[in-house]
Amino acid sequence: MVKLNNIQNLRVFDAVARVGSLTRAARELGVSLTLVSKRLKELEAELGLRLVQRSTRKLALTEEGHVFLDRCRDVLDAVAAAEDVRLRQTESGIIRLSAGVAFAHRQIAPRLPPFLDRHPDVTVQLMASNEMDDLIQHRLDFAVRQLDLTDSALVMRRLAPDARILCASPGYLARHGVPGHPQDLQDHRCLTIGLPPPRRWPMWRGEEAVEIDVPSTVTGTSGEIAHAVALADGGITLKSVWDLIPDLRSGRLVRILPEWWGSRERWLHLVYPARRHQPRRVRALMDFLQVELAQVVEENADLGLFENS
Repeated sequence: MVKLNNIQNLRVFDAVARVGSLTRAARELGVSLTLVSKRLKELEAELGLRLVQRSTRKLALTEEGHVFLDRCRDVLDAVAAAEDVRLRQTESGIIRLSAGVAFAHRQIAPRLPPFLDRHPDVTVQLMASNEMDDLIQHRLDFAVRQLDLTDSALVMRRLAPDARILCASPGYLARHGVPGHPQDLQDHRCLTIGLPPPRRWPMWRGEEAVEIDVPSTVTGTSGEIAHAVALADGGITLKSVWDLIPDLRSGRLVRILPEWWGSRERWLHLVYPARRHQPRRVRALMDFLQVELAQVVEENADLGLFENS
């Protein structure tokens, strides 16, 4: 049985399994490579199992390592829950979360200072990624996602309404004209997201639905590329309203075809592991973001951007 005083060894093993490297695990944990290697060997010796298969080129878990990893994470979750009880008065500790690149930069990062003013003993680790990160593997407390998930190991909680809309700069529209119908997009420069680029944009107006073949003039793996090109008078893009609010408010971008939507019943969700205890500090940040984003929806109601609000 693993003793409580060897919990640090479990944390080392969890980190090694997540990042796939002793060196990267040492960097993440803020300790030396020598200490990581020592703790891993101590754990293997205590269990009488080889958990990690090492070679000069890569590191991989053994079959026993994969089995033990689930048990290891159960223990670490239980320890986190116990630590939360101990720290409930100060709500101190680390919050690890992830969100899409644009949303993390525009909506979460600017709101962290007032949250941290209220919770001075909390530190935040924010991963900005457009990939669907494995919350359990990366030991994330929660993520903000714009898509529904089907993973039964995760819980979804609605955070705020969302929508995808078409927009372009006044300069582009002055030179190329304003589309009157989604079919007109075929004669415009369309700025898409994803490689390979999407061939069609689905659009809805009430119960009416169309799929438009779009000529992708510029595409990129990040929506920030389409956004930057649109601001530079480069074409029309289809993006989440949460990425666009400041530019629409200032007039740098203009919504086109306002009766048409690029999504139906779309919501932002808080996503978190079903089995993981949620410390008070994590719940505090979730609740804080929900209140903050509800205020944004209310303040921008005149723009008509939130179909679900």
